[in-house]
Amino acid sequence: MQQKVAVSTALITGPPIILLDEPTIGLDVEAVRTFKDWIEAAKSRTPSVHNHPKGLTVMSNIEHDTDASLADFMARWRRITTDDTDDTAKLTRGGYALIGLTNFGERPVPSTRLAEVLGWPVSEAEALARHGGWGTRVEDGLITVNPERAPSAPRRHVQIGDRRFGVTGCAPDVFLYAPLVRPSLQLEETCTVTGTPIRLVFTPSGVESVDPSGAVVAMPHPQELDQPESGFDVEECKTDLDGNLCSQCPFYSSAEAAQGWLAAHPGGRVFPVREAWDLSFLREWRDRMSALLNLDT
Repeated sequence: MQQKVAVSTALITGPPIILLDEPTIGLDVEAVRTFKDWIEAAKSRTPSVHNHPKGLTVMSNIEHDTDASLADFMARWRRITTDDTDDTAKLTRGGYALIGLTNFGERPVPSTRLAEVLGWPVSEAEALARHGGWGTRVEDGLITVNPERAPSAPRRHVQIGDRRFGVTGCAPDVFLYAPLVRPSLQLEETCTVTGTPIRLVFTPSGVESVDPSGAVVAMPHPQELDQPESGFDVEECKTDLDGNLCSQCPFYSSAEAAQGWLAAHPGGRVFPVREAWDLSFLREWRDRMSALLNLDT
């Protein structure tokens, strides 16, 4: 309790510079997660947040974030990725289950297998596949995924093993499907602001490489997905991923390059790629999907 009070006292006034020496020692598990979420949120607004190898955290020029704002951002993303009671989460889980079961199109999967994994009737699993994007098709009880059949022009290219193909969608999608493919996923995209090539390599266990090292991912506040003026439409997204909000959430070569995006998307955040991988709701997503798809056996 004493450490909680000390950390809270340091953060509550939003000072321009904070030095924290091993701040999570003495905190319970939930408090540690809350503290890490706060640090992640701070990093999403400024590059001037540094973790010293010996446990010293330095934060400078941080726009103060209220606990309510941070909690809402994390809770809403958690809801649309892992909440069993949320319809969007169920559809998200079903769509990405297809990526994992087919290794992003390397092999077909029986529709009965998808239905078994999701606990759905076969008819519902096939309906999801027919409208799931990624160039999916259902024929004779088999579901195939082929991103090259998608109608939109690719915004990035990925390589899995010796297969290389273009994909559409928003950058946060990558953190949902990258841990589901084997053996690794290499990604290339060009920063729309600086023209800098961005090259990322993911494995099921983490981010292997980031070039340039300061590359960030843009993540909108989930509330923006619910606003008609955002341009996001679920049905449109199935056929024109680059014609809506998905096209507005790319990777950027640096936090500085993403400042225009932040100004245009109130409540949105940008995270360094390695930090994004460790966001709490994405950790929960990986654990859930790995167990669901039995990927580690």
